[in-house]
Amino acid sequence: MNIFDEVNNWEKKEGANLFSSILSVSDPVILDYGCGAGNYSFAAAYAFGQKCKVYAVDINKQCLEYISSKSKDEKTDCIIPVEGREDYRNNFDDNYFDIVIYADMFHGEEKTYNGLHRFVMLEEAKRTLKEGGILVVLPFHLSNFRDKEKKKSRYTYKRIIEEICEYGFKYIEKDLQGIHFEKVYSPYYQQKGGITFDSLERGKLLVFEKKD
Repeated sequence: MNIFDEVNNWEKKEGANLFSSILSVSDPVILDYGCGAGNYSFAAAYAFGQKCKVYAVDINKQCLEYISSKSKDEKTDCIIPVEGREDYRNNFDDNYFDIVIYADMFHGEEKTYNGLHRFVMLEEAKRTLKEGGILVVLPFHLSNFRDKEKKKSRYTYKRIIEEICEYGFKYIEKDLQGIHFEKVYSPYYQQKGGITFDSLERGKLLVFEKKD
């Protein structure tokens, strides 16, 4: 079994179970922002089936083309690829989503906004989530984060949780783990070789509820 088969299995089993454990809504509207190859989009689609609607948003058109092609192959008609904006905002209505997913979108490397784009994204999550809606954050490389004064500052899970709660969210403690899939699709790592599914980076999945 190659690594792509293992990723697909994760999406259909562990990934799907992950989202089923977070939300009990049978027909949720979902935003996977910065979706990349759509691993979390597909996991959510497998969790809820054709009753859900998953908006897979990314600025990279190649990613969206890949998702469209895979959606046809997998018959996941509920996934809707959408081209993202450079300012990290979106064009969706207020109080629209049941879940917003930010997987590997909170880090300090972006030149745009000097790594402060996560604050814009938190404003958008608060705006677009329904009351009681769920925000899922999978942060990596916390040592590269910047604070609101644009200074590099070593973050911990505790600190990022407190920061997100300041935007009107309540943290829900869950023992869930997410995967960083970037190396699977990276030409550099593919050429370098040695990438296995078990070697992919894991991290704590942070779950929040939008407060009234």
